[in-house]
Amino acid sequence: MAFASDWKSAKTAFETATGKKKPSAKFMGVFHKSGLEDVTKALDTALTKSDAKALEKALLDYVKSATSYQATLEKSAKAEGAAAIAAELKKLGQALDDIGRRAGVAVNERIAEMREEAEEEKAKAAEEQGKAARAIADKAAVQIDGLLKATNADVKLLDQAAAAADLALRNVLDAQGAGNAKEAKAQAAAVQTAAKAVEAQAKKIAATAAQAAKLFSQAKAAVAKMKLDPKQYGGRDPAQGAFDRADAIVMKLDQMKEEAGEAAAEAAGIVKEAAQALKGALDLRATYLASCRKLAKRARDADSLYDSVARDVGGQADRAQQEQMVADDATEDDKRAASIKTATFYITQVRQQAAQAKKEILAAANEITGTRKSFPAMVTDKDPDFGPLLAEAKQFLDGLKESHAALVKAEAKVDKVETALKKLG
Repeated sequence: MAFASDWKSAKTAFETATGKKKPSAKFMGVFHKSGLEDVTKALDTALTKSDAKALEKALLDYVKSATSYQATLEKSAKAEGAAAIAAELKKLGQALDDIGRRAGVAVNERIAEMREEAEEEKAKAAEEQGKAARAIADKAAVQIDGLLKATNADVKLLDQAAAAADLALRNVLDAQGAGNAKEAKAQAAAVQTAAKAVEAQAKKIAATAAQAAKLFSQAKAAVAKMKLDPKQYGGRDPAQGAFDRADAIVMKLDQMKEEAGEAAAEAAGIVKEAAQALKGALDLRATYLASCRKLAKRARDADSLYDSVARDVGGQADRAQQEQMVADDATEDDKRAASIKTATFYITQVRQQAAQAKKEILAAANEITGTRKSFPAMVTDKDPDFGPLLAEAKQFLDGLKESHAALVKAEAKVDKVETALKKLG
């Protein structure tokens, strides 16, 4: 818009027309002192900026100036007796009204446009903030998940050390029973070594759990500082999903810390039992009952862990098959390629995770079986105390075999999927 130019044109037309009638200098003096040039320029300037208040003020200033000026001009014209210019005054008034009307439309449109731009900027800023928040939460979740994987390895080492301490204690008893004091002392030293390993792993697990909690807290605080408005995200926190995953892992790590602490306390107790055994003051039946309980617990924990792993791997094999079926039905090259890529990813995951889990299952099964065989004849399935514990250990050992079979089945499924994908080229 160029309202200053429009006013100048209207003024020139009026001046030219009235000049022919030779109006008095006094009348033309009033004509030239309108102030409209300044307010129309202000309107033009305001329309180029993003200031709603300035726009509204510029429009109001114009309306006031135009109304006041037109009334003054008409009054001056009558005082001069210049009735002949009445038609030109009417045209000038119409020009002023037209400028005012168009200025009003332009100002309203500009304000609406500014509001729309502001909303777009707000939405864009919210989207960027949402992405940043998700990135923070996702990073924390990935880091904490990495800590969980490291802790799983530490727990396995702790379990191995705990089993070694338990075995060494039984060896102390065997050596004592055979009258081999030297071997009994050596095995008691092995108990201490294993117990120290358990304690070291427990401390490491506790430190990792604390690190995970700290990472989670820092990430939550960083997102909180953003002061996200849930209304901008459909009423939901864009980072909540990742934080929920991270929080679940933190709680899992905290549980593992508690269990590791209990294992360390048990290992310390075994050290004391070994010392008592060297003195011949240990209750053998109570000691082997405790060993059976620990055996059943290790079997139960292993069964629970690898049942979960097998289910997850099986789910990934199913997803690989689903993506292969999507690729089979796809009519668009891009969609087919995307499904093949996703299916291939799951195939790789299944093979890697299944191979690792099978090795660990076999190691756990061998440890459980070996421990059971190491028990003396007094530990029998028919004993009312030992029997239920041994049966429980066997039940969970069978569960490990089932998990192993499920992993083999998942591997076979992805082999078929891979063969089908090759046919797609």
